[in-house]
Amino acid sequence: ISNDANKLDLLKPTPSEQAWNHTGQITWVVLASGANTWDRYADQANVYHAYQMIHAHGIPDENIIVFHYDDLADNPSNPYPGTVINLPGGPDVYKGVPKTYTKTDVTPENFLAALRGDEKLEKSGKKVVKSGPNDRIFVFLNGAHSGEQTVMFPNGVLHAQDLNNVLIDMHKQNRFKGMTFYLDSSYSGSMFDKLLPNNSNIYAVTTSRPDQLTYLCYNDSKWGTYLATEFANAWLNDSDHSDLSKELLSEQFEFIHKYQVYEVAMQYGDLSIVNETVGTYMGNKKVPSQTSIQTACKSVPVPEAPVYRLQRLITSTNNIELKQKYVTELEGLLSRRKLMDKQIEEYVNELPAIDANITLNGKLELNNRDCYKQLVNTFYHKCYNLSKNTYGIQKLQTFVNICEQMRDSSDADIAVNRLIQYCDRNVYYN
Repeated sequence: ISNDANKLDLLKPTPSEQAWNHTGQITWVVLASGANTWDRYADQANVYHAYQMIHAHGIPDENIIVFHYDDLADNPSNPYPGTVINLPGGPDVYKGVPKTYTKTDVTPENFLAALRGDEKLEKSGKKVVKSGPNDRIFVFLNGAHSGEQTVMFPNGVLHAQDLNNVLIDMHKQNRFKGMTFYLDSSYSGSMFDKLLPNNSNIYAVTTSRPDQLTYLCYNDSKWGTYLATEFANAWLNDSDHSDLSKELLSEQFEFIHKYQVYEVAMQYGDLSIVNETVGTYMGNKKVPSQTSIQTACKSVPVPEAPVYRLQRLITSTNNIELKQKYVTELEGLLSRRKLMDKQIEEYVNELPAIDANITLNGKLELNNRDCYKQLVNTFYHKCYNLSKNTYGIQKLQTFVNICEQMRDSSDADIAVNRLIQYCDRNVYYN
């Protein structure tokens, strides 16, 4: 950790400072990582950095809700136990992060319930958003490891329709004056495209187009994992160095858009909100501009990150035993990917009244979301844990193609039952 590790402490607001922005309205913040394990380090590290930035700009903990599995600081792979960094040589971003929802509480159901201010969840002792018609809400959800119209959580799947239904209901119930939602995930544009109305007072920014992967960066040899994502690296770099009381959301979007190398950030919903300042949603307190530690971000697509990581370990070590260990791990990883390809093909070929070629190779547009939800949830819970399997997220188009060939609901039931039966016989759940 660099000598700058404690600088963020100096930027935090005093207890007397409130969550009021310059218009006298309360700002609520929800930060969520849908990740766990060391391999998905970047998702939680991004959320920790976002917390430090937003808290430093004047939003107090009483108005911040954080979802994180919290398995990085004390992870056996952590070279500096108790700390988490988000940039090579950067400061600790873990210290002081609220543990609002951790471990098994990090679920899509709790995320949506906290966002909509669920009374039952609040009565159980959990913090929820208690916003009113004059308040602003900022949400950052980081689930880089996700598929079409889905965000993977450690214990379930957040589906686009469910998310948008909650957001639209909140708008109808006058739960906010404006909401800004940043989503960092693969295929993130699909979570809002053709689903989020443009008159909802909700402005959404996504990492990428509906059909595009997200990218990880900073493969740090000392930490043995990727430290950040391309989108969050751009957003937080801008926020750490800008006067958020003056910068417009439109200007921040343009910065992110220009900063990205492989991703293409997108905007959805009510674009009139882009004329508001970033500080309206992330805090207006002026803080000293932090020295940029590193801006170059050599990126790799999320599904290929495990392969790149092992390849780098193989080439960087001179220890013969370690090199062979990494080679064996890489061979096993690639072998399991081939096995998944084979299993998906076998399952598809067992389905009646389905064109196998279209199902395996086509790219039909998703409309039958109920069927898709059933198949994805079944695949997640009965076949492969998609929150950990980076390769599996690219297979979800197969389920779209199946559902779009269904003629009635009974066909979907057959597909789900056949999937359960196939995985029970042939797949070791992991």
